[in-house]
Amino acid sequence: MADFVGKQFSKDEVAEHVLEQYDQEHTRIFYQCVMGGGGHDIHFGLFKNPATDGVYESSKHTTDFMCHSMDWAAPVTKDSRVLDLGSGHGGGTHAMVTKFGCSVDCFNLGPEQNAMNMEECKKLGIADRVTTHVGNLNNPLPAEWTNRFDFVWSCEVFCHAGDKVALLKEINRVLKPGGVLVFSDLMGADHAKEDQLRSFTDRNSTTVMGRPKNYLEAIKESGLNYMMWWDGSHHLEQYFRCMVSQIDKNYDEMKKQGLTDQYLKNWHQSLSDRAETQKLTGVFAWGVFLARKGGSPPLPSFDPTTLEGVKELNDYLADKTYITGTQASKDDLTVFCTMSAQPNESLYPHAARWFKHITGLTSSSFPGTCLGVTSK
Repeated sequence: MADFVGKQFSKDEVAEHVLEQYDQEHTRIFYQCVMGGGGHDIHFGLFKNPATDGVYESSKHTTDFMCHSMDWAAPVTKDSRVLDLGSGHGGGTHAMVTKFGCSVDCFNLGPEQNAMNMEECKKLGIADRVTTHVGNLNNPLPAEWTNRFDFVWSCEVFCHAGDKVALLKEINRVLKPGGVLVFSDLMGADHAKEDQLRSFTDRNSTTVMGRPKNYLEAIKESGLNYMMWWDGSHHLEQYFRCMVSQIDKNYDEMKKQGLTDQYLKNWHQSLSDRAETQKLTGVFAWGVFLARKGGSPPLPSFDPTTLEGVKELNDYLADKTYITGTQASKDDLTVFCTMSAQPNESLYPHAARWFKHITGLTSSSFPGTCLGVTSK
């Protein structure tokens, strides 16, 4: 069973130990119980209600916070394509697809975790919006993914990356112009020395842990534009203690499912030490970063003189009032002027709704009587 006492790994070594830590049956059981509270959000949590929230509720709050942060950075729509980097059990993916209707590519080292993810997607009725890929984030991402994604999401995965600048450069490559990265990670505080983080690194397959200031520098070096660093480090001590409580509450059940006394006791001691260390020294940091790729997303292009073009226009307007922006513009007029009649309302309801709205606006702007002049 995973035990990394006194060990940190190189970029080339870390992947096999990540599999050992997360993708064996007993470790999946442990993380889903102790860190996910039985759910699929296997990451640190935000305590909106500190007196009542446990690991399950606080982990859900983190997922919700990251979804909202991403959506404020750029609107997430059903047409958005998201890369969930290090998707694990899929909690972030499930939330994004359910909330926004977007499509998600899950890139993850563990095939068994991917299977758990897709099983839950089928239960939620979202499997048609999710694709899983097995891959190692310490290697380059697929070449064909250049400029593919509107968003990249990653939750506490970068601590397993041997070269964080190289990873951020790869993310920059696969984002579309104007695309957004949102990620969280457990780090050492800026003042922390590596040996002070042993209560984490002895139980987790890591390279050298990141620091907030180092991530800010790495974002800049990667070519991404920094947007936000939200520091949630003050939630860590309570989360560590909640994980200890989960072990206590579920000890016998986890033993029945094959976890050993030694494994559970090692984790219990490590998490207890981690909570006390954080209380006394604050050497761990955790929070959420936002960054954006430079440039602007490509503008939409339609040919509504064809049925295929009308369908594309209809699909595009499903969650929009105007072609671009939040008020009528020359972009609307450009498309409108190519159309000879309102689209069929039963077949193309969104395009028809937009056409009627723009018709009303143009009528009020040009109040004179139309005599039916045509152009050739």
